[in-house]
Amino acid sequence: MTKGRANMAAMRPTNTPASLLVAVLATWGLAVFFVAMAVLSLTSGHGVFSSGVAVALLVWALLVAVAAWFLWRRAVWSRGPVVAAGLLHVAAFGQFALNEPWTILGAVAGLAAVVGAAWPSTRLALSRARS
Repeated sequence: MTKGRANMAAMRPTNTPASLLVAVLATWGLAVFFVAMAVLSLTSGHGVFSSGVAVALLVWALLVAVAAWFLWRRAVWSRGPVVAAGLLHVAAFGQFALNEPWTILGAVAGLAAVVGAAWPSTRLALSRARS
């Protein structure tokens, strides 16, 4: 096995419960969405305002991605930021669902992150990683 593969294997937790995987993937998906929105904001041609919005979206995407990364690495504290961000996404995307039906996807991803992070098997996996 090459050194790079050995490092990747060492980074990957074993026996990952499906609930933890759902929470991580939903949270990472939302982070990627916000990066895409930042790029769209930069290319919209509204000058400094678009740049400011893009920076805010990139910072948020980074925070969400870091929380997902630490949840994947089984840091016990990371459940809080993942749940908080997920609830914020449910509220933010959900309020637009009547006028823009596609936004329900963001609300569902946020809900998946919350449920996955709060699921008992995720809590158990995180408590096992601690000991």
